[in-house]
Amino acid sequence: MADHSDEKEFSSEYLQEIERQVIKKMGYISSELAHDLRSPLQTIQNALYLIQKNPDNEMLYDMVRQSLKQTTMILDSFRDYYKGHIINPMETEAAKIVDLALSNSEIPDNITVVKDYNQSIRICVDPSKTALAIQKLVINAVQAMAKGGELRVTISDSSDSVAIRVEDSGAGIPPEAEEFLFDPFVASKKQGNGLGVPTAKRIVESHGGVLSYLTKEGEGTTFTLSFPKPSVDT
Repeated sequence: MADHSDEKEFSSEYLQEIERQVIKKMGYISSELAHDLRSPLQTIQNALYLIQKNPDNEMLYDMVRQSLKQTTMILDSFRDYYKGHIINPMETEAAKIVDLALSNSEIPDNITVVKDYNQSIRICVDPSKTALAIQKLVINAVQAMAKGGELRVTISDSSDSVAIRVEDSGAGIPPEAEEFLFDPFVASKKQGNGLGVPTAKRIVESHGGVLSYLTKEGEGTTFTLSFPKPSVDT
């Protein structure tokens, strides 16, 4: 009979290493989340202290409201990232999902939205989660075009996949930011908390798909969400 003691020992060490990596990752995420929450919570604490001395100062109440909104947004973003892998796929038109994502996004008047897609292309995904992933990339594109520009969303299909592209005409992603683009809480812009693109990636990969991008400084960035095409029963 073969001796499998070495195999068991290897498996045990491997699992322990995986556990260490998970604990390390969760420690990092917890630390960054606490860091992001500290600022608005400190503002609320200071405002409440000042309100006790000057209860008629409406500006102090606005500070509390804005800080509470910021805190809620941070927690919502973390929830979106953490639960990105929980999906309930169904077959539907890809165009409906893109339209939902765009309708849920705040797009300034100085940005032109171009829709370039065939309404009949179907896709098997979790509609709300996929719309959220697209919305995260739309927000990212809007932030990249502070002075305005063009936001183009396209849908195309091949024999085995459906691709949804979100393209902006912004400044592009700086080379030093590309290395950390998919890492949570590593934001290249101060407007965000570094969870938008990682959340989109997590959602797409949970569907067995791939999130990729092309960028060129001064010309813009295109993110492509590629999903496996629904199989056809024969």
